[in-house]
Order: sequence, then structure tokens, then C-alpha cells
Amino acid sequence: MTRTLTSAAALFALAGGAAAEGELNIYNWGNYTSPDLIKKFEEEFDVKVTVTDYDSNTTALAKIEAGGHGFDIVVPTHSYDTAIWTELQK
Repeated sequence: MTRTLTSAAALFALAGGAAAEGELNIYNWGNYTSPDLIKKFEEEFDVKVTVTDYDSNTTALAKIEAGGHGFDIVVPTHSYDTAIWTELQK
């Protein structure tokens, strides 16, 4: 429950939409995204969801700083949310 609430509270929907219509790209901690939930979402909204996992906030921030944008939703922990949000706004 806590993990779900923490993840939900930390979601950032990026301005302008990074993916093409019919696609959703999520950048999240490994094993935090339920494959069953993704499948249900894809079926209900007729969209292809791609989840890219990362293993640490340092890894996530480094990828974003290196230009690894293209994500519609990024899920950092609260300690990195400001740093990641700042990079995404560049």
C-alpha cells in the first residue's frame, strides 16, 4: 500500500506528451509496475505501454541529464523529484 501511494504521489506527467498517439512511455523503479495493470490499461484505453525500469535515483537522473527524455511518466522518489523535474524542464 505504501509503495503504491508513494509511486502515485510521485508521478510526473511531462508537458507536451513525449510519445506518439497510442503510446505511453513510463520510467519507473524496477518491479514497481504491475504487468497485469499495464495489460488492463492497454486493453481499456487502446494504447501501447512501454515501461523502462531503473535501479536507483542516480541512474534515473543520469539518463535524463544525458538527454534520455521521451518518457510520458517518470516516477522518482521524493528525494529526487525536484532534481528530475528541473532536468525535464530544460
